[in-house]
Amino acid sequence: MAKEKLSAEEKKAKRAELKAKIKAMDSENNTRWQAIKYILCTISAGVIQFVSSTIFYAATRNLGWGSMTFITPTDTYLFVGATLGLALSIIWNFTLNRKFTFKAANNVPLAMFLAFLFYVPFYPFQIWYVSQVAPAIGGLGGDVVATGTVMLINGVLEFCWQKFVIYRKSANTAVKAEKPAEEISEEATEEVVNKD
Repeated sequence: MAKEKLSAEEKKAKRAELKAKIKAMDSENNTRWQAIKYILCTISAGVIQFVSSTIFYAATRNLGWGSMTFITPTDTYLFVGATLGLALSIIWNFTLNRKFTFKAANNVPLAMFLAFLFYVPFYPFQIWYVSQVAPAIGGLGGDVVATGTVMLINGVLEFCWQKFVIYRKSANTAVKAEKPAEEISEEATEEVVNKD
């Protein structure tokens, strides 16, 4: 069955209708909609963490770096790989969620400091968790399972931290800051149309 081609006006009306539905959903179910957007942004951060950690594990696993003690005895390659993956993930996740999920226009250094505070207890937990679960399962599969499950734990806890601590008072402030500019551009468009 062939799709019907829509006229430019029909496409514009459909886009406007979709935008209105999304805006209504956003205002009615703010937490639910934020959770959905957070999950989508966090999936991309999770991919970054998972891929970078796994590549690092695979590349350094047999180099004989030995072991070290941070919270618990762990292989050095696991510690460095988990740290590298987490750092890349944090930067990506913080940036995306600040802009798209919570639409915050608050003080970036303060928000980043609060995000850092979340990882003060979570980072040692992650290192401990990966160092305990990975060897228990064994092989590269153990490294992957440990990283994947700790990422799930991180995602749930970090959403709560961002929603109720970091962006509690500043969520949707970027939208309010942009609104006058939109109104100005609409007025300018109307003036141009009226001149013609």
